[in-house]
Amino acid sequence: MNQELEKQLEALVSKIASKEDFDQVRNLLLKRGVETLLEAEMTAHLGYQKGDSKPDENQRNGFSQKTIKTHTGEQRINIPRDREANFDPVIVPKHRSMSQELEDCIQLLYAKGMSNADIIDFIESTYGIAYSTSQVSIITNQLLEDIRLWQNRPLEDVYPIVWIDAIHYKIRQEGKVISKACMIVLGVNLEGQQDILSMSIVETEKASAWMSILDDLRLRGVKDIFFLCSDNLPGLDKAIEAIFPNSIRQICIVHQIRNSLKYVSYKDRKKIMVDIKAIYQADNEKLAKQAFDIFRQNWASKYNSAVLSWESNWDNLTSFLAYPIEIRKLIYTTNIIESFNASLRKYTRNKKVFPSDDAALKSIYLAAQSISKKWQKSRLNWGQVYNQLYICFPDRL
Repeated sequence: MNQELEKQLEALVSKIASKEDFDQVRNLLLKRGVETLLEAEMTAHLGYQKGDSKPDENQRNGFSQKTIKTHTGEQRINIPRDREANFDPVIVPKHRSMSQELEDCIQLLYAKGMSNADIIDFIESTYGIAYSTSQVSIITNQLLEDIRLWQNRPLEDVYPIVWIDAIHYKIRQEGKVISKACMIVLGVNLEGQQDILSMSIVETEKASAWMSILDDLRLRGVKDIFFLCSDNLPGLDKAIEAIFPNSIRQICIVHQIRNSLKYVSYKDRKKIMVDIKAIYQADNEKLAKQAFDIFRQNWASKYNSAVLSWESNWDNLTSFLAYPIEIRKLIYTTNIIESFNASLRKYTRNKKVFPSDDAALKSIYLAAQSISKKWQKSRLNWGQVYNQLYICFPDRL
């Protein structure tokens, strides 16, 4: 331990008489804590305690100095060096300031859904550094440029399968709290790698909003989408027809089943599910149509709205039946993007109301980056799926 630092602390502690004295003591305590951790890191790096004689191995070689940021200004700390110059401390990494580490920490906490006030309390209690609410906002606002670049990055020419879904948040606008949708587009490229292609916040889900999102994909380089899978989102059919007219629309069967059972009596659910399964588990559309006729005959008089929902969306519900089982498994449900949204909710559920669209977008973007390893991956058995796509769409691959 630095004896001079200990003497300074002892002298200051004995005569604390003002907030400035207290801040000075706290800064010195932070300095001592950081330098103690650095010494411990050096001991672990070298493999022997300070003072032990190890002439044939790497040894300590004095100190260099670095500046860290505190709530009262800057603090110089001593960083131990070794003769081979390969010591890379964790708490204060080379070529980076500790304040940058704190900013990274703030952004991570923001991604975890903590409020600005909670972040301020955590940073001050952990590092002894006080940030204001405006400072935290400035730090997280640095992300907005990254988000804009990410939103406008070029995309690939062809995405065989794209899933679309919306996740809703409460956002303050003009003094009112309203519900807005974050429209999320997830796609799989020709190599079978899936990625989030787009995230944007809109006030209402309607044809113009979807058309703007799809047009943005086209402007960023997307020329063709084979299958576009989603829930029965209002206005999406018209938007697809306007921007990607050759795309095949597939409505999520799982969502359709939920909607069909919404107003079905509990005692009838098992029976009606037998008839519904016969529809979507059919080998082809002809057999599915026969199963639907039975479903309509059995239930139209009692649950006509459920029957009509299948009838009115029939083409988009049964598109997947024209393709091999491997393709069917990928397009008949939106579970892939719903899993992504569920992970997002774990990070953003602490934010009951966002103060603005940008604040919501920052939190969602950070959460997406935090869980990126879970959804940036290649689809299983993609080689087989690709060969089937090549046969089904020979002129588009």
